[in-house]
Amino acid sequence: MNSMVSWKDYDGVNGFGQATASDVAELNKALHVNQDISKPSVAAGEGFALRVESLESTLKVTTWTMQEIKLWKSIPKLPAYNTVEEHNTLSSFGENLDNMWIDEGDLPESDDSTYERDYAVVKYLGTTRSVSHVATMIKPAHGNIIAQETVNGTMQMLRAMEKGLYYGNSSLSALQFDGYEKLLTDNAPAANIVDLRGAYLTEDILSDAARTIQESYGAPTHLHINTQVHGDLGKTFFPKERMSVFDDKTGVIGNNLSGFQGPTGIVVFEPSVFITDGGAYNAAATGAAATRPGTPTISTSLAASGTTSQFTADDAGSYYYTIVACNRYGKSAPVDANEGGGAFAVAATQVVTFSVTPAASFVGWYEIYRTVKGGADGTERLIQRVANSAGAGAQVITDVNATLPGTTSGFMFQQNLQSMSFKQLAPMVKIPLATIDTSIRWSQVIYGVPVLYAPGKNLLFKNIGRLTQ
Repeated sequence: MNSMVSWKDYDGVNGFGQATASDVAELNKALHVNQDISKPSVAAGEGFALRVESLESTLKVTTWTMQEIKLWKSIPKLPAYNTVEEHNTLSSFGENLDNMWIDEGDLPESDDSTYERDYAVVKYLGTTRSVSHVATMIKPAHGNIIAQETVNGTMQMLRAMEKGLYYGNSSLSALQFDGYEKLLTDNAPAANIVDLRGAYLTEDILSDAARTIQESYGAPTHLHINTQVHGDLGKTFFPKERMSVFDDKTGVIGNNLSGFQGPTGIVVFEPSVFITDGGAYNAAATGAAATRPGTPTISTSLAASGTTSQFTADDAGSYYYTIVACNRYGKSAPVDANEGGGAFAVAATQVVTFSVTPAASFVGWYEIYRTVKGGADGTERLIQRVANSAGAGAQVITDVNATLPGTTSGFMFQQNLQSMSFKQLAPMVKIPLATIDTSIRWSQVIYGVPVLYAPGKNLLFKNIGRLTQ
C-alpha cells in the first residue's frame, strides 16, 4: 500500500497553479484574518477569532503626571492640629529708629515689638472610587485594578489641589480655601501687585519685582508662570545667545531657562500647565443635571456708562460677552449676554454692566467671558468669577476691564517657612467604605489650608500677555 498522500487524493484540487481562480479566492479568504479592531459579523471562514490580540501591559497616560504638579511638591508643609489654624506674625521690631540715638549717660527710649495673630480655616478635599468585585478576580492588562484606581484618584486630587493653591476662592464657595492669588490680592502691599496690562514678561520686569520683594526684607526663590509665558522668556533671551558652532557638538540651540539671577539670588522658574488664562466656556452644561445650575437668563441688557473703568483709548471697541452659572456640582449652559444683538461697543473709561437671573437651582457664582477687542463671537475667554450675592434675584455684573482676556497670572514666591506654608491636618489618606453591593469602595481625602505669613515677601503678576514678535 502506498502511504504517501499527494494532491491527486483531493477531489477538485490539482496542485499549485492548477486550481481555478475561485478556488484560490476561497483559500485566501479562509486564511485572511484582516486588521479589524472590533469583532466582525460571524461568518464561515472568518479568521478574527484566531487572532491573538496585542494589548501592551504599559498604560499610556494621556493626561497630567507628577511632572506637571509644581506648587504642591515645592510648598513648605507643616502639621495642623485643629480645624482653625492660628499663627502669630512679628510685623515690627519697634516703631521709631531716630530715638535710638542717645547721648553719653542717657537712658535709651523704650519701644515695643508689634505682634499680630491671624488664622486660616482648614478645608477638605476628596474623591470616592469603587471597583467591582468581579474586576478584582480577572487578570488585568495593567496590574492591580484597585492600586491603579488609587493612583488615578490621587492624581485627580493633586490636580484639584494644584489649581486650588493658585486660584482657590472661599468667597465663591465656602468649601474652598483661598489660593495664593486671592491671598496676595487681599493682603499684599499695592506695590506687590504688578499689572502688566497685556505686556509680556522680561528680565527687567523680573529684576524690578525681585527688588520690590527685597524692600520688604524678602528674597524670592521661585517664579510660577504659565508654560507659554516661560517659552516667551526663552525667546527674549535667544537673540542674546552666543555660541561657537565648532565647540558645540550637539547641534542643539535655544534656551530652556531654569531660572534667573535676581538682585537677591537665583529665582527658580516653575512653568505650570495649571496657570492658565481661564480658558473658553463649554458649549454645553457640565455635571449631573439634578444638581448643576440651570441656565440663567439675562435680565438687564448690556450697558456702558461712567468714567471710572480701566478701558483705555486703545481698548475702545466692540466686544462679546458670555456668562455661565456655577456651583460645586457643575456649570450651566452658556448664555449670550449680547442677546444675539451683535458686538457691544465700549468707549474709553466706560463701565460695562448687565444683570443675570439664575434658574431655580442653586448658583454659587458666575463666570464671565469676554472677547478681545474686535474678537469674533465664540472666542470669549474667562475674565472674572463673581459670587452670587443676590440669591434667587437678579445679579448685577460689572466689568471695569480689570482682567484682560487671554492673559495669565504669575507668582513670585519666597517659598520658605518665613513666608508661607501648607498647614496639613491630615495627609492624603485612603478610607475604606462599607460594602453595600458587590464592589469595593473607598474614599481618598486630604485636609489642609495654605497660609501666607508675609505677603510683602511675595508678588503677584496680573494680565501677563504673550510675546508677539
